[in-house]
Amino acid sequence: MKTRTTILLILLLALSGLVFSQTGSMEGTVADAETGEPLPGANITLVGTLLGAATDGDGHFIIRRIPAGKYNLQATMIGYKRVVLKNVSVQADKTTTLDIKLSETVIETPELIVTANKRRQSIQDSPNSIGVMTSRDIEQKNQVYLNDFLQQASGVNFVGAQINIRGSSGFSYGAGSRVLFLVDGVPVMPGDSGDIKWDLIPATQIERVEIIKGAGSALYGTNALGGVINIITKKASSKPVTNIRLSAGAYDKPLHPEWQWSNELQHFNDIDVDHTRKIGPKAEILLAAGQHQSKGYRQNTESLRHNASFKWNWQPNGTHNLTLSTNWEGGERQAGLMWRNQRQALQVSPEALGDYVESQKYSINLFHKWVASKNFGVHTRLSYFYNYWKNWFHDNITASTAHKPGIEVRGDWQISENNSLIFGAEGTWDHVISGLVGTHDQTVFGFYVQNERKLVANLNLTLGLRYDNAWVDSGVFDSEINPKIGLVWKAAENIRVRASSGRGFRAPSMSERFSDSIYSGLRIIPNPELRSETAWSHEIGVNLNPTPFLYLDVAGFMSDYWDLIEPQPDENQVVQFINVTRARITGMETTLKTMPIPGLSFDIGYTYMNPQDIELDTTLAYRPRHLLTAGVTCTMKKLELGADFRYISRFEVVKVYPKDDRVDQKVLNVRGVYRFAAYALTLSVNNLFNYNYTQMERTLMPIRHYVLTLSAKL
Repeated sequence: MKTRTTILLILLLALSGLVFSQTGSMEGTVADAETGEPLPGANITLVGTLLGAATDGDGHFIIRRIPAGKYNLQATMIGYKRVVLKNVSVQADKTTTLDIKLSETVIETPELIVTANKRRQSIQDSPNSIGVMTSRDIEQKNQVYLNDFLQQASGVNFVGAQINIRGSSGFSYGAGSRVLFLVDGVPVMPGDSGDIKWDLIPATQIERVEIIKGAGSALYGTNALGGVINIITKKASSKPVTNIRLSAGAYDKPLHPEWQWSNELQHFNDIDVDHTRKIGPKAEILLAAGQHQSKGYRQNTESLRHNASFKWNWQPNGTHNLTLSTNWEGGERQAGLMWRNQRQALQVSPEALGDYVESQKYSINLFHKWVASKNFGVHTRLSYFYNYWKNWFHDNITASTAHKPGIEVRGDWQISENNSLIFGAEGTWDHVISGLVGTHDQTVFGFYVQNERKLVANLNLTLGLRYDNAWVDSGVFDSEINPKIGLVWKAAENIRVRASSGRGFRAPSMSERFSDSIYSGLRIIPNPELRSETAWSHEIGVNLNPTPFLYLDVAGFMSDYWDLIEPQPDENQVVQFINVTRARITGMETTLKTMPIPGLSFDIGYTYMNPQDIELDTTLAYRPRHLLTAGVTCTMKKLELGADFRYISRFEVVKVYPKDDRVDQKVLNVRGVYRFAAYALTLSVNNLFNYNYTQMERTLMPIRHYVLTLSAKL
């Protein structure tokens, strides 16, 4: 057996050498067609192959070890029109040089995405609804934390820190999430709570955010029941660049004088710095650090947090690429979950004064990409995520430590220009030592395959399947098979019609299974018999880009849920997580981007939902029926003015305090940005009208506050 394995490895190496024996290179620059400025981060791909590159800080790219022949080259970048150069010749042992010019689009729309199918593809070729928010969007909205920034995404709303995509999650007190959270494609959700740690990645380190709407378990397994959020972080660059962001702000007085709880100015400040440069002839690094401090707008919500990141990328040749990345965040924050009473809505109960949480978390990821041939590549990922927290509460001093090592190996086979196949295996192990849930282990393994092929000239078919099994040390074993099918019809050059159907599942988090604690006065008891949630998501949509001034996407969707896990309080407010037998959410979503006149752009998203508990014939708790986001931006040379509005209809049903008053959420933020040389000065007023509302019960959301930010790229 050892002899056969050795012979096989020798043959593979020989084949790899033979494939690349008659090769050449392709290099060049990508620049703005009007200004001539180099464009860093543009994607260069050879159509029908896995070969490609991204431009560096000088707009330069190089693709090595290309088998001799003729290729169609595609250049894409967010905010620019796609360019395709046909029949570009590559000769053995020679370098083909190209000078590519890209013209700006009137409306900034994303070109390539990677999350929907674990490979680069045009957003219009995906059978799923996808939202993309870029680093420019983050800069415009002047937000520090990702969850604040995402509140303006179409079809997305928050209940406290818990995200809902099309109403999938509801509210579960931070115990579990039906939306899978990825950083550069790696799951970073702790094994104890299973929730999303929004403060792990500061907004300044985000290149873009991809939001997949609907069940994604056919590729991503557990937790992708209602969707996937993938944070694409900044790449290390060969050009020395330093980015600095200094931000300071203050909260206004509350709307009602009786809510005033302090005579001090409640202020906050944020500092973020990163630097990237080349190290040696074939490697780049990126270093980042930040501090985030706030006095809080509510009593007992003061915080001090720090973060640091490191990324190292090494490309010894055209066939191998190695990336090491780490992220760390830690500090302390005071905790005030619910108000003292409605007349003292910004204060906590006297016994809760001084309650605080200390925490830290970090991730370490190692990625290796091997392009074995122009049509076949292997991606390997090793990861580790650590999460620690300790509650210093008046009624509960509890600590928890969660370890999550993981591995994934994926094959990417471009069978032909019109047929591609990915397949792989993924595994994670959760080891939790917690005063909240006890000491437990959970292991999840999954195997997946997905094929995309063009059936006829204008019709693409996607078929996918994943098998997962999850084992918990309490004796629970669960196995799931999750299929997916999608169709995309190119009805015209700028019109795509799509349809998709996919199954999702989510294994209960350990907090849902085993929690036995008191949290801010609420008694939570365990339910080790919880079953996994399952769902089917269906969608039909159309994407239109008929003119350079208009982008429109309309989709109808339906998600059926079985064994949905929800917190259920009894008459004594003792909470236990239980399986709801049957639920369904139907609705429609519209996204519109338009620029009626030069310099004036609008971005509007509207979602209607009908969330039903079919078993009880009632409305699902913590779900709105109407979501509306609207943004307007006016650009006048160096000055940019804008406003963002968010409307979320009142929850018809809540669980813990159903008799409390509830209102719609209506929040308006305004902003102005002045750019000069390498600097940008931003002033924003958030919640301009000082509107009072809650997302989770008895917790007032941020009152009006002012933010001044200076950013520089040196």
